[in-house]
Amino acid sequence: MLWHQYSAREYVNMVYCYGMAHGNASEALRLYGTEYPEAHQPRDPRVITRAVQRLLDNQPIVPVSETGRGSIRPAAEQAILEVMRQNPRLGVRTAARVLRRRRGHRARHVVSHSTVHKVLRRDRQRPYKIHRVQALIPGDSQRRMAYCRWLLRQDRGFVKNVIFTDESTFTNNGMWNRRNSHYWCSENPFETQETGFQTRWKHNVWAGIVGNQISGLVFLPARMDGAEYLRLINGFLTETLENMPLAQLRETWYQHDGAPPHIVRPVRERLTELFGDHWIGRYGPHAWPARSPDLTPLDFFLWGFVKDRVFDRPCQNSDEMRQKIIDVFDELKQRSVREGILERVHQNTLYRARVCLEMEGRQFEPHLIRLERPDLDDTDGE
Repeated sequence: MLWHQYSAREYVNMVYCYGMAHGNASEALRLYGTEYPEAHQPRDPRVITRAVQRLLDNQPIVPVSETGRGSIRPAAEQAILEVMRQNPRLGVRTAARVLRRRRGHRARHVVSHSTVHKVLRRDRQRPYKIHRVQALIPGDSQRRMAYCRWLLRQDRGFVKNVIFTDESTFTNNGMWNRRNSHYWCSENPFETQETGFQTRWKHNVWAGIVGNQISGLVFLPARMDGAEYLRLINGFLTETLENMPLAQLRETWYQHDGAPPHIVRPVRERLTELFGDHWIGRYGPHAWPARSPDLTPLDFFLWGFVKDRVFDRPCQNSDEMRQKIIDVFDELKQRSVREGILERVHQNTLYRARVCLEMEGRQFEPHLIRLERPDLDDTDGE
């Protein structure tokens, strides 16, 4: 059905029927068809209620966009698209300011941030999020693929027997904010941003995931080295293993990445004493691929969950942050048992390994989001 531009008289007649119907829009729509059978008939009662609302808001009864006064000049539209093509990371307000600063340009008289947004939507462009990913170096992709193939060859329940572990740092600098990072484009460019932050004060923590349980939290020294990591293994980890049933212990594996404290000889020898060849890590019986946080549930799930809540508002001091970390971990442990969260995390671990192989070992997280995100169109009109 072709779009119809209602005249001011038609809108007045609709409002008249709305009054006759005592504010019942559906009844007003029926009355309009009876009283004005020769007029174009709106199909939706919202056409009438919007006209009434414009009058209540002291606005013209005919929408500005229908009078032609709100139309966008072709030159302005072309200028907007060109500016965004040159720098697709601009926000709509910044793009509008850039265009207004261009002396002598026709578009500078009409361009507002809402105009920029309208043009981009008309061109079917969306503000895609920029994703932080780990930089890879030559050879990493092959090692990532080798690990994923090995993991997927194991029994399906294998991942539940692995103690996946990792350390993370919480600082007063907070986190990189994805909400402020966009890339305007008609198709998802899978844009990424590699980041690294220097810290002022910090808390180093260790945690693990095994089966349906979260292991830890353990606060670490500010300066972590091989001796401190070995102390963690001989203390908290050994105590955890001693409390396991013997049958479960025989099936248990240990995983950590290739951080410098993990690769010293005493640490590797102690892990072999505890697990035999059932451990995964750099220089271990089964190699962990370097620079692969997207493959471990600590990085793709646990730390994100915890930091989102720890950094939902700034902490005033180190003690407040420490307590907040503890509280969030306690909450997560309770929820993981109650809601079965870790079962989905283990499924996601295997899913990521498959996608990594499909991507030939390259960074794949932006593509995961593309597959999971629904394509919604929220356009509205009369």
